[in-house]
Amino acid sequence: MKERKQKESGSGYDRIIKYTGIFGGVQMLSNLITLVKGKLVAWLIGPAGMGIANVFNRALDLVGKTTDLGISFSAVKTIAESKESDTDSTRLSDSLLVVRSWSLWLGIIGTIATFLLAPLFSRWSFDGDYSYTLSFRLLSLVVGFTAVANGERAIMKGTHLLKQLASNQMWIVLATLIVAIPLYAWLGLQGIVPVIVLTAFCSMLLTCFYSCRIYPYKVKFFSPKIFHDGTYIVRLGINYTIAGFFGSGVLFLVSAYLMDHGSAEDVGYYSNAVVLASYVGMLVFSAVETDFFPRLSAVNNDKEKSSKLVDEQTEVLVLLVAPLIVGFIVFLPIIIPLLLRRDFMPMLEMTQWAAMSLFFTALTRPMSFMSLSKGDSYTYLLQELFYDLFMAAAVVLGYQYGGLRLAGIGLFASSVFDWLLNMLITRVRYAYKAQGRVYLFALLHGALIAGTMCFLSVLRGWGYWTIGIVMILVTGSISLYYLNKETNYLQLFIQKWKK
Repeated sequence: MKERKQKESGSGYDRIIKYTGIFGGVQMLSNLITLVKGKLVAWLIGPAGMGIANVFNRALDLVGKTTDLGISFSAVKTIAESKESDTDSTRLSDSLLVVRSWSLWLGIIGTIATFLLAPLFSRWSFDGDYSYTLSFRLLSLVVGFTAVANGERAIMKGTHLLKQLASNQMWIVLATLIVAIPLYAWLGLQGIVPVIVLTAFCSMLLTCFYSCRIYPYKVKFFSPKIFHDGTYIVRLGINYTIAGFFGSGVLFLVSAYLMDHGSAEDVGYYSNAVVLASYVGMLVFSAVETDFFPRLSAVNNDKEKSSKLVDEQTEVLVLLVAPLIVGFIVFLPIIIPLLLRRDFMPMLEMTQWAAMSLFFTALTRPMSFMSLSKGDSYTYLLQELFYDLFMAAAVVLGYQYGGLRLAGIGLFASSVFDWLLNMLITRVRYAYKAQGRVYLFALLHGALIAGTMCFLSVLRGWGYWTIGIVMILVTGSISLYYLNKETNYLQLFIQKWKK
């Protein structure tokens, strides 16, 4: 019996590691191309230009997620159900028609809303300055392009076109590099708006190319039936949309606050610190939504199975992300000048705190999907709302009293708060309690990450690098030991690699 349990546990670990490796590998290649682009863009427009571009993108993200009504998320579930239960493709075709028609209509509405609200966005984003109104009006096209592209991505996810989705992601990142660098080299800061518009347009074209080759593009503009059928998809995603609205709104307001009370350089430092740290998380978190969430949804009524899935996913995420965090923190003094420029070094300490917050994200992410898997979107909305409010307050107060350093600590504190909040909600509402090994891995790797941060903050020179490399080896060895103990996948991978 004990042997059987270990085998079943290993099987769960095998699947998690397999899909984390697949999607993480795609994400790594995308990140490398994105980092090269970021390095070149940083040289061409500097921290101020990147700060302005970040403010533009936050505003567009805010409008896009508001007018999207959650279709990019809820449509995946609807299309997947249609494909699974459909035998003659009729139901699937109807679902595709509904998703595409609604995506196009909502894209048009979002474009018009951004165009009309352009003066307000200019005023709110740039401390009462209306001179950016024309820029926001030109950028309104991005909202429409993004809505159409998101609808097509939902179709690829729902119909399991994961290979096409991965290729599409790679080509979009490459196209962004090809478009951005020449325009920034030619126009400098004046190229920010054209780059954002053209990259969104290229993203839409590439996404439509991949999805429409298999499912030809069809829409119905003025069909009462299409409108009625789409309301079901909207109801599923409305709370997800509201959560996204608050999340984007908080990020937008934080960027605007830093621009108002600090400078464009500080916005650039803050945004790049968050982005750099997020690259580390994407390597291990990218498979959670694609593989883990559908499996959790399938067993959401079985308390024992769903708890086991959450435990296994959390354990693997902690074991994988901890060595990455330690390595990232240690080599950050090299990474920042290499990927950006040496004048971005003021963001060093804030980036370290942002990276440390990924550890609690690994502990939180699997739990946060429990409410969505059960269709309890109201609970998901509340937990996201509380987190957004806490994060905004922590970052703003931190920046006000201690600049970027305390803003980074505020970002880390918000990740701890999010973990505690999710622990409370899942325990009370879903009777979920993490097993002892989750706490063991959390305490073990949490202590190593904290120790690394403490040592590196006081050491310099050879002492810094010696202790840093030792900590990388220790965390990596511990993770490999436990992963190898629970799965045969690593051994099979080594054997295949040798062959």
